[in-house]
Amino acid sequence: MNTTATYYRDKIIGGVYRCVLKPIFFRNDPETVHDQMIKIGVMLGDSWLGRRMIKGLFYYENPILKQNILGLDFKNPIGLSAGFDKNAELTDILPFVGFGFAEVGSITGRACDGNPKPRLWRLPSSKSLVVYYGLKNAGCETIASRLMNKQFRIPIGMSVAMTNCKENLIPKYAVKDYLKAFKTMEPLADYLTVNVSCPNTLGGQPFIAPHKLDYLLDVLDEIPTAKHIFIKLSPDLNESER
Repeated sequence: MNTTATYYRDKIIGGVYRCVLKPIFFRNDPETVHDQMIKIGVMLGDSWLGRRMIKGLFYYENPILKQNILGLDFKNPIGLSAGFDKNAELTDILPFVGFGFAEVGSITGRACDGNPKPRLWRLPSSKSLVVYYGLKNAGCETIASRLMNKQFRIPIGMSVAMTNCKENLIPKYAVKDYLKAFKTMEPLADYLTVNVSCPNTLGGQPFIAPHKLDYLLDVLDEIPTAKHIFIKLSPDLNESER
């Protein structure tokens, strides 16, 4: 698509969102909107026609955007972070929206209902959201069984965390939970992220403490893997805590 056509396409899509879709979305609870958009994304991803339609509206590719990082090929540097596609339901449609990679989850050892509702609030003045989901997800076994035979079109990272429950207030059980999620998702992931910085769970962020983080990583290091592993730390840590 040439530059002029792309410009007018983007203007039209932006206008439709601002004038039609956004007013509808803002009349509804943000979690309800999120859930409905996930369902629409799944439906579009399951359909050849849906994927082609979304690609025609949003997809853009240019060789200058391509890069190889740590052995992974990225068509562009724009990725979807963990927290949106909690149950890895959108992997079929995200490449056609234009994402160069995506990180799904966070995925825990057991299914987790998350925190009580409401747990998602809009802050219109700052164009942002307050998120208090508490690691809601279907659990590693359910998610892995659905992804088992999928072929990803973009690099997909798996963010793993501990289930948000009272039992995991005891470190050895929390580590066991991380271990289960890590072992289950590792074969399916292009890379893995160990999430130790979800602040809205029972017990807060216990593995931020260096000695506890070492304990967790020592256990995870026992799992043989060639995949790259990243650690998600809190952005609020000061220099002495990092």
